[in-house]
Amino acid sequence: MRSVREGRRRRRHCEGHRDRAMMSYGGRRASVGRCQCGCAPPGPRAGRWSPPGILPPRARAGEWATSTDAADPARRGRLKVYLGFAAGVGKTYAMLEDAQHARASGVDVVVGYVEAHDRPETTALLAGIDAVPPRRVAIGGTTMPEMDIDAVLARRARVVLVDELAHTNLPGCAHTKRYEDVRAILEGGADVWTTLNVQHIASLNDQVAAITHVRQRETLPDTVLREADEVVVVDLPPEELRARIQEGKVYPHPRIRAALEGFFREEPLAALRELVLREMAQVVEGRRVRSAASSGRTPSAAVADRLLILAAGRPGDERVVREGWRLARSLQCEAEVLHVVLEGATAAPGTLDELRETCLVLSLPLRVERARPGRHGVGETVAAVARAGRVTRLLAGATRDRRLPWRGSTLQEIMDRLPWADFVVIGDPARWLQDGRPEA
Repeated sequence: MRSVREGRRRRRHCEGHRDRAMMSYGGRRASVGRCQCGCAPPGPRAGRWSPPGILPPRARAGEWATSTDAADPARRGRLKVYLGFAAGVGKTYAMLEDAQHARASGVDVVVGYVEAHDRPETTALLAGIDAVPPRRVAIGGTTMPEMDIDAVLARRARVVLVDELAHTNLPGCAHTKRYEDVRAILEGGADVWTTLNVQHIASLNDQVAAITHVRQRETLPDTVLREADEVVVVDLPPEELRARIQEGKVYPHPRIRAALEGFFREEPLAALRELVLREMAQVVEGRRVRSAASSGRTPSAAVADRLLILAAGRPGDERVVREGWRLARSLQCEAEVLHVVLEGATAAPGTLDELRETCLVLSLPLRVERARPGRHGVGETVAAVARAGRVTRLLAGATRDRRLPWRGSTLQEIMDRLPWADFVVIGDPARWLQDGRPEA
């Protein structure tokens, strides 16, 4: 068995051994050659895998060849996401490589917007693929390129390549975010292949900030990834990514030292890589449960759980809601956010609006209840809502001085009123950011 190393690990597995190879792959060594069954893989490709239950990267090549050449407005297009843990792992390269194979099979592929970042390997893979010229948007006395969504829709290609799914469009574009452009293309009947880094997933924002000490400003709702028809994880060991950066294959030389000493240190890269694997495990499990439910089979027991997320009406509620959303996903259960306001009291300016916006992004229902003034008002209201909704778990956040929400013994009172329920109190990762590092 021959090992291959060309700046990134490359591998291929036969369909019969895909799951076994995926489980045994530890990121240290990837090889090409014959599987245990004796089959001969057709050659090296970028290191990647599609989790069980999600279509493998090249399995649809024959389907592309026999499908229509143009977008079909009567159907919604399919979304394929190339997911990685950091810039430079090869997401755009993998997407373009698959696009070249589809194009060779007779599929009408067009570049909607791709960032080659002056990387020769990536630029070479753009050769021969038709591209829609970007529109120029005026800003600050200059112009910047953005995807021309109208021209892309008019082109009516079968597959549209769109880089950087979490990108925020410049003012004056048809949509605020690029994923909204992608949805418009999908509704027009074209399939979209796109790239995404795990740190731009909204519910992971706090975890990424704790790992990297950098707050990501460009995020997209988790529902965008959940709606994808196919997810391809583009994987690369952290030490190899750092080697690529050192060789100038990711960033220009003036930026190499800052990158290696900052975001691209080996420890945070390893943690981000683990986040990708956990995220995909949840995606796979979610599809398994939904598949069981749609076919009339009994879903897993966790679906019977119901989570109530307690928002106390203070800064940090967004973090509590995001952690609650992720807990609900891992439990495969329904969740609801509850905010209790005392009668006669008013919430802090903007607090409720920010809470509504967070719940909207995560597609979580928000319930606002009034409680009578007094020591027991909040506890009574929360307990009544939990009983009526048959809640099995409650989640609340600790304040920065480690006290529980709602001064005094309110949370303890809720626990006493709901002896059958489990309670989760999460810490404050903002304390991990107090080392003087700036937010991005």
